[in-house]
Amino acid sequence: MPEPYVNAPVRGNSNATHVDPGTGTMLAYSAGSFPMGMLLLVIASWLMRLYCPSEDEVGRVTLVDPWVFGLVSSLVMFVAAFADVVVGYYSDKMKGPGGRRLPFIRWGLPFLALSFLLLWFPPVHDRSPLNIAWLVVMLGALHLSFTIVVNPYLALMPEVWRSEPGRVRVSAWMAGVNALAQIFAFAGFGVAIDAFMEGGNLFGFVIPDGFKLAAVGGAVFTALSLLPTLWKVKETPHTEDKDVPYGLVEAAWQTLKNPAFLPYIISGAMLYAAQFMIEAALPFLVVTKIVDDPKDGDLLASFILLGLVALTMVMFPFAEWVSRRVKKTHLYLGSLMSFAVLIPLSTLAGSIPGVPAMAHLIVIIALIAPGLAIGLVIPRAILADVMDYDTQRTGYRREAMYNGMEGLIQKIAGGLAPLLQGFLFSAFGYSREHSLGIVLCGSAAGVLSLIGFFAFLKYPLKK
Repeated sequence: MPEPYVNAPVRGNSNATHVDPGTGTMLAYSAGSFPMGMLLLVIASWLMRLYCPSEDEVGRVTLVDPWVFGLVSSLVMFVAAFADVVVGYYSDKMKGPGGRRLPFIRWGLPFLALSFLLLWFPPVHDRSPLNIAWLVVMLGALHLSFTIVVNPYLALMPEVWRSEPGRVRVSAWMAGVNALAQIFAFAGFGVAIDAFMEGGNLFGFVIPDGFKLAAVGGAVFTALSLLPTLWKVKETPHTEDKDVPYGLVEAAWQTLKNPAFLPYIISGAMLYAAQFMIEAALPFLVVTKIVDDPKDGDLLASFILLGLVALTMVMFPFAEWVSRRVKKTHLYLGSLMSFAVLIPLSTLAGSIPGVPAMAHLIVIIALIAPGLAIGLVIPRAILADVMDYDTQRTGYRREAMYNGMEGLIQKIAGGLAPLLQGFLFSAFGYSREHSLGIVLCGSAAGVLSLIGFFAFLKYPLKK
């Protein structure tokens, strides 16, 4: 295990008189995690359903070929990944009365809400290069503004909360809000898509389809949920340990020299990609294997995912309780292994003779929930430990750069997920008659989780 303070003392002694803020500030900050939990999850779960409907769905038009959708999504994520490092660098270096984090959130928020909204309004109702161009521009704008807002937002947590119990508690509250965001992402979008699949009227407004109605709600909630953070959360006073001297390349290199960071980020990136794949594959699984009428698939998929979220929320208090008695590292390893075993079994629903598809899927969902609860609560607290160790190594507080490097590596890994999914769908099928591509998405996600498990075995901070 690395020894603390191996290179430099912490400048300014910023922890000497620090007191964690109260519950009101904690709740205001946690509310801001709603768009963090909702936006990219909605993109992973439903956007491909809009642009690339299943071949079995009568009346639905394919706007972009699946392999093109996967390629565009991957390329956009690869390019946007580097924005995380740049935003993290400039957030750590920023000086001024507004602080290092809050100005980014304030100015990035309008672009975040607007780009998410416009993404669901492709210009042509047919296969067209214009739809591809629209997807590239709007998805790129979404990922860029997401980084501008979320990177500094996450950097606030380890700076404002310094105690171990405080960090675990705020992580649990963030996970709770994240679960509410998932409920909206799954149930809210699912109900809207099902109710207005063929369009309709709502309070006198013409609704082209349910995707667009849900997108309006998502954009509004994105804007409203971050306002409490901007109003209530205060950054800590400027101290010497915030005067980071590194250039961009050196700042990034210093994160990679932290022996605790690579095991954490490799495991997290693999888990991120695995979750992306399974969330995107599940609606297709339900449409092709669970329901008789494909029109019922989106609504049922949303309620299945809602059940997973509900079970996970019930277990958040247990996750916080057990984290005070079992090392965080052991809990996280258990979470990774549970995903590696269970996720491949989920996409086998409907493929095992004699086993009812719905019962199969419900059992697997119930078994996934405990590991998911731990996986949502523990990682932010682990990353805070990694950041503290960096401060002990270098003498500087560089939370945003760590979030930037995390975003860079996660988005590169996550960008491989839609590329792989698009290839599997195109090569092996995603219809009732040819569904092997859906099954293989689960297997691929399990392998990614297993890689994450072995990577985290090298994590040196045994806390």
